[in-house]
Amino acid sequence: MPVGNRRCDHLALKVKDLERTIAFYRDYVGMQIIHDRREREHRVVWMRLPDDLQGLILVMIEDATPASPGGGSVDHLGIHVDNRAEVDAIAERAAAVGILIEPPQYAGPVVGYFCTIRDPDGNAVEFSCEQMRL
Repeated sequence: MPVGNRRCDHLALKVKDLERTIAFYRDYVGMQIIHDRREREHRVVWMRLPDDLQGLILVMIEDATPASPGGGSVDHLGIHVDNRAEVDAIAERAAAVGILIEPPQYAGPVVGYFCTIRDPDGNAVEFSCEQMRL
């Protein structure tokens, strides 16, 4: 399958104490908040290094659900793709082998157009385009 201009775009983390996690990534990594919103009952914060406008974004989702026995809880790895056709093609391939989690859908300008599939170990990988870049 031809691959366009893909890049690792974001890593979504479920966090128990959002303020504490924000402070950690600000104080130890040097990241800053670039987006902050309420999504249903959860607060969602995006952080990135200030001088890396195309760099990896941490998407932190406030969630009091207990973490796995090993520690933290990665929600998904986000991969940016060029367009909807590429998202659709990935979803079609994944559906054919039974690993499609969420079919292609548009969730507004913040989240964009995406689908989610499962890797061999059960981790979620989101392929998206049209996401807002801050």
